[in-house]
Amino acid sequence: MTGVDRDADVLGLLLPSFEGTTVPGYIERALGGGLPGVILFGHNTPDPATCREVAGAVHEIAPDALVTLDEEGGDVSRLQASTGSDLPSAWALGVVDDTSLTRRTGRALGDLLAACDVDLDLAPVLDVSTDPRNPVIGTRAFGADPDLVTRHGRAIATGLREAGVGSCGKHFPGHGATHVDSHTALPIVDLPEDVFRAQHLEPWELAPWLDAVMTAHILVPALGEGPASISSWSRRLLDEVAGNWGFRGLVITDALDMAAVSEDPGYGEAAVRAIEAGAHLLCLGTAIRRDGEAMLAEAHDAVLAAVESGRIPREMLRRRAEETRERVRTLRVRRATVGAPELPEALGALARIGADGARRAIGLRRAAITGGSVIVVDARAGHDFAAGTRRSLLAGLLRERGYIAEDARYPADLDGAGTVLVLTRLPRSDPEEREALASVLARRPDAIVVHLGVPDAAPDHPRRVQVSGRGRAMQVAAVDALIAAGHG
Repeated sequence: MTGVDRDADVLGLLLPSFEGTTVPGYIERALGGGLPGVILFGHNTPDPATCREVAGAVHEIAPDALVTLDEEGGDVSRLQASTGSDLPSAWALGVVDDTSLTRRTGRALGDLLAACDVDLDLAPVLDVSTDPRNPVIGTRAFGADPDLVTRHGRAIATGLREAGVGSCGKHFPGHGATHVDSHTALPIVDLPEDVFRAQHLEPWELAPWLDAVMTAHILVPALGEGPASISSWSRRLLDEVAGNWGFRGLVITDALDMAAVSEDPGYGEAAVRAIEAGAHLLCLGTAIRRDGEAMLAEAHDAVLAAVESGRIPREMLRRRAEETRERVRTLRVRRATVGAPELPEALGALARIGADGARRAIGLRRAAITGGSVIVVDARAGHDFAAGTRRSLLAGLLRERGYIAEDARYPADLDGAGTVLVLTRLPRSDPEEREALASVLARRPDAIVVHLGVPDAAPDHPRRVQVSGRGRAMQVAAVDALIAAGHG
């Protein structure tokens, strides 16, 4: 593998992933050669116990190495990717608007991460979700109001810190006003500077209380040229918003394999530009889509070539790598000094607090299950690259409660069913989803819409459940609310 075993300064700024549930040899060698840490994805962590084993193996190889992952709870979960999260979505927490609950949720999440030997959580989401067409943020955000997002983002970060786990706000300077997913293309936020600042920058005043900030692959022409993640204007803006002496934590890029930057300027060039823009850690992306060793080698070799050509000064790279390792060590020391609960205890506490929050967030409008059979139709069409496409849990949850419930396979399944539930997320902006919903309602106008997206993206239908999230906790709360309404 060209160079990956050699240059400690280059390795010191890379955050790779890998395949499977064992640490491969190329990662072990890189950790020994200066790699500061790894990022885990759902394929590495099919369950919390496996995550603990994988993270423990990384720390056994390199005690100072950082183990990080995206565990937002709600819609985006790595530790409970196979079952769905036991935590409510961020949007649901914003609906309840009880910062004490949100702080306790952050603490429960942090305790689970600590029990799994994870050092840094890529959360909270600090995007202000002002565009209901947004296919990638949506209910991952606490809401559409910057003050609401700020209050609850701080509460989550505080809970994580109490558990000894680091926090990383994302996606700077704000991904909430887009209707393009940066996994597939480069979003443009075409707002005047004063409007963008008023609507999206307030939550980033939390930067001094965060351990890290993740930069977004978005264009904001009013603020500067080029994607924020690989352009120097974003670091200057972050320092400005942080105030006083600027931001003193880790700057982490969003995954560099995302199409927003991997297609133009290209994967290797994006890695170089990210360092030029001030990043401490380059998130290389998920090894499930590309070979992890090849991704690490390509990023390493591109940066090394930039150093050898004089484009990136060696001394600057060395200082950045040393700064990164120092900040990583600070996180590792904190994690080591705060006790972690046993895994079953952490999972139990998470489920209890999650059920309470989800229950309080559900909204019903003329919707109830009154008996007989239930047919569930999932009208959602678009793939969710951040959360993954998760099947509906509603039919199974209803069967657990004694109902005759099935997922629809053919239009004729809707005839004769006592209750029809149809799931939506983006019916106003996704033509395929809109068509599927219209087809169901034409056949069964009495169907109940179970809306998993943000309220402003919901269809105008008289019988509706506003769920505001796709995780297990949210779907359980929706089923229980529908049943309780039928009994009332």
